[in-house]
Amino acid sequence: MKKLAIILWMMIMVQAQLFASAEADNAMPLQPLRDISDFLKQHEVPIESWEVIMKKQIHHEEIPSYVQKLQTQYPDFTLTKKEGKKSNKYILNRQKAGGISEQFIVIASKEVRPYAEVLYKASGESWNPDIRRDFSPRLLTIKAERFAENTTIFTCLTTKSSGKIDGVLLLEKFRSRLQIEKLQTLNENEFISNTGYTSHWNQALPYMDKGIMNVQYALRQDMGGKTTLTFGTPIITSEY
Repeated sequence: MKKLAIILWMMIMVQAQLFASAEADNAMPLQPLRDISDFLKQHEVPIESWEVIMKKQIHHEEIPSYVQKLQTQYPDFTLTKKEGKKSNKYILNRQKAGGISEQFIVIASKEVRPYAEVLYKASGESWNPDIRRDFSPRLLTIKAERFAENTTIFTCLTTKSSGKIDGVLLLEKFRSRLQIEKLQTLNENEFISNTGYTSHWNQALPYMDKGIMNVQYALRQDMGGKTTLTFGTPIITSEY
């Protein structure tokens, strides 16, 4: 009986370790959001919104069949088309479920060919362990189905502060918390933006001749004395 009990105990421990390892792997792409939300919670700063983006390129000729595949694979998304001077956009929207809104956006540029850009965007107004637990496996599934294995996942979280001085102090505390190496700072009248690198996150992008970057955090003074603060992984944005 003792041997059986020991064997059962070992099996339970192995399963628990495997589950914990799988959970950690699933959470890895969203580690930046977890770190940022934990930091803001520690300083009692409410989250205004969050966003996750994946992107890739396809050939222009692929657009009709690609959009058709998206409609077939994700029937709960609604398709709309927007025509502009510089580009046409195919936007597939999914109504908010579990506090999360989702979009696929296919941008067909009229100026830059032969490629079109595909984005997956998820967003919400609150971020907590329950949302992270539910969203992490969905994000990894969509990444596996529609994007390459090495696709970078960009994340962003926005909040507000009562004033510029408080906001600047919060940015500095954030830099210290994640041991960020600053690579560049842009300081204008109502806007401060910092670009840097932290070893706490495992994704990074080349940054000019200064090595690699994987974090940006910024402050913008709004009308009425409020200050918007943005924290996240950097993304070179196109019009979307």
